[in-house]
Amino acid sequence: MKTLSFSIAVLFCFSTAVFAELSVSDLEKIRQIVNETEVRIEKRIEEQGKRFSAEIQAQGKRLDFHGALLITLIGAIIAFVGVPLAFITYQFNTYQFNKHSVREAEIKALREKIEALEKKHILSA
Repeated sequence: MKTLSFSIAVLFCFSTAVFAELSVSDLEKIRQIVNETEVRIEKRIEEQGKRFSAEIQAQGKRLDFHGALLITLIGAIIAFVGVPLAFITYQFNTYQFNKHSVREAEIKALREKIEALEKKHILSA
């Protein structure tokens, strides 16, 4: 096993890639490739940024619409429940007031009859 490992290490040391050197033109090609890649990545980032901005604006418009719809629905529910409830409350209060007025009128009439009878001395206290 040691022999195999040693022989592989020796082969790697004597391969031609170990002794290869980069020339100036090779370095320029590498720089050009890196620059082109940077330009392409920047364009993609800008495109994604524009797309995300458009999506965010569309989501904002949708959210505004849903908010307005929710407020409208809440208002409609309040109107459909509140108006009849207010009308019923008004009718109940009017009925109670009229009922109280009728009772007071009956009590007043009965007192007057009692006073009239006391004056005639039919009822003595």
